[in-house]
Parts: sequence; C-alpha cells; structure tokens
Amino acid sequence: MIIGISLQTYYSIQHVQAAAYLTRRAARVEADLSGDTAPEAVELKAYVSSALFSSVAFLEALANEIFADAIRPEGGHLSALDERDRSMIAGLGETDSVQKASILSKYDLLLRAAGKSPLPSDCDPHQATATVIRLRNEIVHYKASFFDVGTEGMVRAGSFHTSKLPQQIKGKFEPRRNTQGLSGDAWLGHGLAQWSVRTTVAYADAVFAALGVVLYYDHVRSKLGTIDDAGDA
Repeated sequence: MIIGISLQTYYSIQHVQAAAYLTRRAARVEADLSGDTAPEAVELKAYVSSALFSSVAFLEALANEIFADAIRPEGGHLSALDERDRSMIAGLGETDSVQKASILSKYDLLLRAAGKSPLPSDCDPHQATATVIRLRNEIVHYKASFFDVGTEGMVRAGSFHTSKLPQQIKGKFEPRRNTQGLSGDAWLGHGLAQWSVRTTVAYADAVFAALGVVLYYDHVRSKLGTIDDAGDA
C-alpha cells in the first residue's frame, strides 16, 4: 500500500515576520545614523524598502492562501465558514479576473463571497493600506522622477512631492532621523517600515474579524515587534 502525504505552506506568515524583523533592524541602524551621507544610510534604506515590500507581500500571499483553503474539502482554516460560503470563495478564486485583481479588490471579493460586507474604503485600515501598497508599487516600478525634489515648477511630473502621497502619509509616522537639506526620500525610514507592518496587520486583522475565522498568523503575533528586539507590535 502506498501512503501519500502533503505539506502545505502558508508563506504569508514568513512574509509578515520578515517585515517585522527588517523593521527592527531599521530601528537599530537609524538610531545611530549621523546623516544621509553616512554609509549606514544605504543599509537603512535597504531594510526599510524591504520591510515595505514584505508587508505588501504578506497581504498578497494571505489572500491567495484564503482562496486556496476554500478549495480544500474540509475548508482548512476556513472550516468555521458555511460550506456554501467556502464554495463561493473557492469558485471566485479560480477565475482569471480574481487572480489578476488588485490586492484589496481580492479581499473585497472574498468577503462578498462569504456574505460579508467589504471593509469601508473611506477610512482606515483600508485607506492606509492602499497608501502602503501605492508606496510599494512606486518603488518597485520606479520611474526616474519619483524622488525628484526642488523648488516649485522645477520638479518633473510624477515625483513623490507633486503627488497626493505627502498628504496621505502626513502625521502617520516620523520621517527619517537626521535628514539634512532637500531630500526626496526623508519619509523612507524606520517610521515608514513600522507603519507598513502595523497597517497591513491591522487590515488583515479586520478581514479575519469580518470573516469570523481564526487568524492564520496569530501564533506569531509576539514576533511582530517593530522596535529593535523589544517585541512590541
């Protein structure tokens, strides 16, 4: 008799832990940063941008894992949902339109499939999460003008400072320490990394609360600290 086994990985958990780890590293480097020209500035920005990328990857992977769980006969982590709701989610997840949909659209659709209302789009955590995703996309799909800075009329269209992003992140987190003079990326510091982690986790928390199922990543919440190795989330 041949016995088969299957091991299923929930890589969203790795992504969110990576984002938190990178944020803690950013906190340590920024605490000792003497200025934008210091060698450590490159290290800091590497940690921060990577934390931003991993935060968004966490949400993207998590949505795909939810759709995949709905296909399993026993429902996987979605077993608390009615079979009908799981079937609706599973059916949607296999369509090309959903597979190609934006991250937040995927969550809206799976909530609707489960008979739940999507998270309100006119307030946080939806709005904050949309901004985190926008920042991630702007850096990953970087255009030459994005980090331009200068006097009015002298900056190319498409820069961070001529977009709505400065207003959208205003008051959300502290800029990078010891930034000197004109800087197109003063916002790229530990504060951004920390906000990205906390924002995406808050969004995921809200989705699972709406679904009424146990959070996939709850067992690692104590590891999602964002300030050095203190472990606070």
